Formats: sequence, C-alpha cells, structure tokens
Amino acid sequence: MKSRFAFSRSNLPLLLAGAVTAISLVIVLVVMLADGEPEKAVAPVAVRQPPASAVPDVETKGADPIGDLIASLPEKSPHAAPPQEGLPTFDGEPAWKRYATATALPGGKAVIAVVIDDVGLNRARTADVIGLPAPVTLSFMPYGEDLQEHVDKARTLGHEVMLHLPMQPESDKEDPGPRALLTTLPPQELQDRVVWNMDRFTGYVGFNNHMGSKFTADQEGMAVVMREAARRGLMFLDSRTTPHTRGPAAAASFGVPLLKRDIFIDNVATEAAVRAQLDKAAELARKRGVAIVIGHPHKATVAALQAWIPTLQDVTLVPITTLLNRPRPEPAVAETR
Repeated sequence: MKSRFAFSRSNLPLLLAGAVTAISLVIVLVVMLADGEPEKAVAPVAVRQPPASAVPDVETKGADPIGDLIASLPEKSPHAAPPQEGLPTFDGEPAWKRYATATALPGGKAVIAVVIDDVGLNRARTADVIGLPAPVTLSFMPYGEDLQEHVDKARTLGHEVMLHLPMQPESDKEDPGPRALLTTLPPQELQDRVVWNMDRFTGYVGFNNHMGSKFTADQEGMAVVMREAARRGLMFLDSRTTPHTRGPAAAASFGVPLLKRDIFIDNVATEAAVRAQLDKAAELARKRGVAIVIGHPHKATVAALQAWIPTLQDVTLVPITTLLNRPRPEPAVAETR
C-alpha cells in the first residue's frame, strides 16, 4: 500500500513549476517593500589634504630608476668647450671650398687674382667678361637679371664666382642700388636684406663689398653680415673702400676666411691706363709673391685683360680662393668709395 506523501515522477515538472512561481512572488514582495522606504543620504567622506608646503614641485623620484638616472645627468659634458655666443654653426663643406675652381698652386711662382666687379647688369658686358681667359673671378651684382644662367656659364668655363654685396658709401650722391646695406636700418631689416642679397643665386665662393665706405666702417652692421656669411661658409674679399674698414675684424670674430684688395685697375677706364695698372700689379706679385686686383666690365678693361693675360710668364693667374691658403702681406692703400 502506497503512502499518500509519495509522488510519482510524472508529477515532478508540476512541482518545479510551482517552486519557481513561489520564488518569483517572494522577489516581487521584497522589491515592493524596498521601494516604499525613503532613501537614506550617504554622508560624504572627508579627504584630508596635505599642507601646501608638503606637496613636492616635481615628481617623486624612485618609481623609475632609469628615468631618475637620465634626469640626474648634466645637460652638457663638463669637459665640453664653452660655446662662443652668437656664432652660427656650419655643417658640411663650406661654400668657398664647394664652389672653388680646382687649381694647383704653382710652387715658387708669383700669383695674381683678377676680380671683375659689377657683373650681371648688362648682358653684353657680362658675356664679354665671361669670355675672358680663365681663371678670372667674376663678382655678380645681386640685382642683375638672369643671374643663375650667367653664373652657371661662368663656372662651366672655369671662372670662380662671387657676390658683389651693395653697401652704403660715405657720399649721399652715390647710389649703391636697391636693397643695399645701410647703417640706418633696424637690425631685422638689415638681416633681411643680407639674406635677400645672398639668396639671389648659388654657386659663389664668397662676397666683396660694392661701395661700402660708410657701411664697412660700422662694426655692428658688419657683424650682422659676417654672422650670415659664416652660416653659409662664405669667404670675404674686402674691397678696401675705406681705411676705417671693420671688415677684417668682423670676419675674424666669426671665422670667415678673409682676403684684401691690393689695386683697382680701371679708375681710369682707358686701355692704356688699365694695362699700366695690370703691369704694376704683376710687379707687386713678383715682389711679394701674391697680388689681388679689382676691375669692372668696361670695354677698355676687357680689352686690356684679353691682351695682357696671354703675356704672363713668371706670374700665374689664379682663382681668388687659391690665395686663402697662401700667406700674403698687408695691402698698402685703401680708396674711398
């Protein structure tokens, strides 16, 4: 006989369903009771701040030992040479070497460098001086036309090239040309003009002053020029248009290679007068070993050079950069321009 409390397996699903229903009712009742009570406020937790004096200005060391080690190193080596304030740095080969014409320095022979200024203002005159027997050094005005075309041709034919940088003369009646360097310019405008002039073409070894009897005597102005020249690796040929030039001192301050003009060959622009000056320069070279002359693209100057250059025997015509590695005495005369 079976107990009345016994159950068969067939009734198991009904019992499970009933249990689930009962549990669900209990959960609903609990939720309803909780919603009926007011919410209790939670008291804020007070955070104690350390006094201002206890807060470090920098991140506490110790968490990153490698970073701490790097941070403890000096910014510069204690054995490094002190920097020279205001001097720019130059990376790579300087322009006076990069664009130089390869010429062997003749052993024991006197040498002479001929520089022709004011090149590039007249196409026909420019073609005449480019056609001179090489190597003649041609100094181009920055406000000429088709400058790069002429410069490239001159270099192809074996001439060295320079920039003829316009600078303020003593006389207000003389016009050095547009964007010339003036002693009255504010520093930034002066710097802008220096950069503009030096950016006009490429392929030149250095520069010399066009006029400049007033500007080259100005120490601060010449410092601006030499700082930029040093940055570009240029050499400087002082045309010596004033005995008060500050060019050599400024060049030395910035490490700019320096040369100085000896003779102007065409103050009197006749072929005979130019030839006489060239002969004078050759004699100076024989006595001292070296001479530097400056002329201009006058017809008389070109004609005199065409006749004179082939006659040189005991004096060798060289590019201007060749003289940077050769000792030379001080020039005797400055001429105001």
